[in-house]
Amino acid sequence: MGHQNMGPSTGPPPLQDNGPLKRARSSSDTFVGPANQKLRLDSDGSSKIQILTPPREPQPVQRSKAATEQKNRLIEMRFKKALRRNDSTILQRCLESGYTPSVPEWLTIIGKLHVETALACVSLARTLEPACIFSAIRRQHKKLFKEVVSRVDEVPRAHMQSLMAAPAFYLDICLKKGLDPNIPLKNKRLPLEHACAHSRISHIEILLKDVRTSVSQNVCRFMIRQTKQQKFAERAIELCEDIVPNMILEAIVANVTGALIAIMAKLEGKYEQKPQWEDITHMMTCCILNDYTTDIVKTPVNDHYYDRQSILTWVRSKGTDPLTRESLQESDLLLRSEFLKDYAKNLQAKIQQLEL
Repeated sequence: MGHQNMGPSTGPPPLQDNGPLKRARSSSDTFVGPANQKLRLDSDGSSKIQILTPPREPQPVQRSKAATEQKNRLIEMRFKKALRRNDSTILQRCLESGYTPSVPEWLTIIGKLHVETALACVSLARTLEPACIFSAIRRQHKKLFKEVVSRVDEVPRAHMQSLMAAPAFYLDICLKKGLDPNIPLKNKRLPLEHACAHSRISHIEILLKDVRTSVSQNVCRFMIRQTKQQKFAERAIELCEDIVPNMILEAIVANVTGALIAIMAKLEGKYEQKPQWEDITHMMTCCILNDYTTDIVKTPVNDHYYDRQSILTWVRSKGTDPLTRESLQESDLLLRSEFLKDYAKNLQAKIQQLEL
């Protein structure tokens, strides 16, 4: 039997390797290592190391000297133009850009421009020249003045004359800045003497608050005699280094108890060991008040002196003499005007003996 042609074989397909596939190697591989090092493997198996450099930051453009000068001239031109026009916005922009006004320009800003504009400009200044203070004194705006003084290193002594003519507020600010309160004025007087002579009450008060203020004996006596200034006499005596016993009598005659107490306190350490001192203190001490007084009254029989308000209160409630316990009425008391002349004469004699 002959072989038949069966055609193409239809048997099972050949076996295939279905294991893991390997990634084909590229022509070169690159790996980034530490310190920005790059390792590159070429297709031929060789390796190369490259250093990665980070991109540089852009450097600021350096202006040429000519360009800087041109910019400064432009700012100066804008500032001067704005100053003429009172343009607050442009003035502030120029100052913020670093423009430094001249002293005459500052005087114009402080003395002539609108207060709000002047305040805005001054607030942008680190320092000001002392000459600016005079312009601020003339302007007499408290907030502006304080801003100007805060930016000045020292208040010039020559400004004291102007400060004595201005409201006392401006003197107070300058004294706190360090200005000497004892700068002689054009009339050769010290500021406190000038203020007393012209009855500048607010200036007197400001000057006496400053412990550096020099107070003369004449100033103390003047204050004791002047009704409007008597309230400052006690403080003036505390600051004065030239208090003498005769001032006791002046305080008695002027009827200024505060001044008398201050005088006695200043003299006690020097004269308390002398017998005349005890006689003087006895004349001026009220046994009810237990302190010195100048507003005195006297009993009709005995030389007992009392503070007027204290003895009136006593007599109205008890009707007796505080020392003798004898009957005493308000109408029995002798007033200052009835015995002051003899009292002062007796006191003066004791004071003269005290100074021997």
